[in-house]
Amino acid sequence: MSAILEGKLDDAGLTPAERALLDYVELITRAASRSTAEDVQKLREAGWKEDQIAEAVYVIAMFAFFNRVADAFGIPSQDYLSTGKLTP
Repeated sequence: MSAILEGKLDDAGLTPAERALLDYVELITRAASRSTAEDVQKLREAGWKEDQIAEAVYVIAMFAFFNRVADAFGIPSQDYLSTGKLTP
């Protein structure tokens, strides 16, 4: 888990399917407009089903939405990752 929190995905012991999904998550988070049908096909080939891929996109979009709303209203970060506490 700490490798994931530190962004060291190569050291996280992920399955190929998990890594494919996280690579897709990064693509959608950083540049959704650059996503292609081939990117989605890679997920299918890794074993992800259509509804799972769709759910991943919905979750990514919701996090982007919540982050933008929080930023717009000046809500300070709770900084859970740096404290090691995932709950308030």
